Amino acid sequence: MPEIKIISGGSIKTVNAEKGTPLSKILKENDTAAEHPCGGLGICKKCTVTVNGKEELSCRYIVEDDITVVLPEKQNIVSVSGARESGRLTENVCLCLDIGTTTLALAIVSLDEKSVVKIVTRSNPQRAFGADVISRIDYCRKNGVNDLHRTIVDAVNAMIDELLVGEFAGAKTEKLYVAGNTTMLHLFFGVDCSSLGESPYTPAFLDGKDISAGNIGIVRVSEIISLPNLSAFVGADIVAGLNYVGLPESGKYNLLIDLGTNAEVVMFTENKFLCTTAAAGPCFEGANISCGMSAVEGAIYAYEEGGKYAVIGNKEARGMCATGLIDVICELVKDGTIEDSGYMEDEEFEISDKVSLSGEDVRQFQLAKSAVYSAVLSLMKIGGVSFDDIEKMYVSGGFSAKMKIDNAVYVGLLPKELKDRFSPINNSSLLGTVKFALENNDLSSISASSKYIDLSANPIFSELFIENMFFE
Repeated sequence: MPEIKIISGGSIKTVNAEKGTPLSKILKENDTAAEHPCGGLGICKKCTVTVNGKEELSCRYIVEDDITVVLPEKQNIVSVSGARESGRLTENVCLCLDIGTTTLALAIVSLDEKSVVKIVTRSNPQRAFGADVISRIDYCRKNGVNDLHRTIVDAVNAMIDELLVGEFAGAKTEKLYVAGNTTMLHLFFGVDCSSLGESPYTPAFLDGKDISAGNIGIVRVSEIISLPNLSAFVGADIVAGLNYVGLPESGKYNLLIDLGTNAEVVMFTENKFLCTTAAAGPCFEGANISCGMSAVEGAIYAYEEGGKYAVIGNKEARGMCATGLIDVICELVKDGTIEDSGYMEDEEFEISDKVSLSGEDVRQFQLAKSAVYSAVLSLMKIGGVSFDDIEKMYVSGGFSAKMKIDNAVYVGLLPKELKDRFSPINNSSLLGTVKFALENNDLSSISASSKYIDLSANPIFSELFIENMFFE
């Protein structure tokens, strides 16, 4: 059996495997997996590792002989929740968790002072199985739920250990409140989510759960309480966000747009909730952008006229995250490098020595931005709502607060008519979960008053989607 020496950071692990085994499978089985945003199709090149001194795609490399594998340095996503952390531990506390497709966020919350004490974040390690929920549903269908369930439970336990150290080591955390999209909650609870990938897309559960933590292997808490989902594709993370932002004035509407790995849109009044999902794909997380990456050190996060750019951590630019991508495309549309149709005369535009934008990247962005913008307009048309009727446009997501609204409007991601009503929220899911833990809000009215609009075969959306592909 070939011997595989795996070098990750300062650690070395040696394992054996059968000849003919894909390297990605070996890495997953030994908890050292590289990310596979494309689900192992070999097209994103994000799982590149060094094998015997040569760069290889771990999802395509087949082990035949002894090898030494060097993994790239892992970096956690720079994620800001938007909550003020008091740092003061009190007697009565709980934990609140947001399970994002890309990012995990865990907070310790003071029930006495009704405040967030401290938050830790990290990348969701399920990215080793694919960047989006469709990839993970497909993996679950082919391989069962155990790998995905174990991966997220191990990560959450590690985050709890990371949080409850030092002065917080003695905290008595009886309850853990959880929100996430419908797929993420299925995987967290160890429930097969295969049915979410096939028509009629029936979830195993939608209601909130209240279970013993030991039932799924979560440590240092006794009880786990999850918020309810609205549909197969609009989950508890959106319910938490609605709980956080509250209701508009009587007769008015609000919009909540969650720009994550998948985009969800809700238009709502005090007693009516129209919701949908926009098939934006993982564009905003960089998975299908050639030099795209999450918001980690080395990511270009801002770009200005003349080619000036800013990099997270002031490091050498290695790629660009969502805000950088929006800025770059905006400037190139303004100066005519990218035509209104999305065409670039040169197939690649160089931003730095290691970072560039390709024509295919522009096309992927066009698909994503049109899906989001068209979803908003479709809900408005279906609901008979005008821009004058909308009080606030809340935009949630890890990059929303850093996004330049003028640029987002210019490229057609968000409607210009609502630019002055734009209100960014870094993590409405976590903040709404904290609010639920503190106030024990009754969320049943949201579920009872919500209606999911399937845009996949909707003629209004189809027409708008084609129109909004252009940069105008």
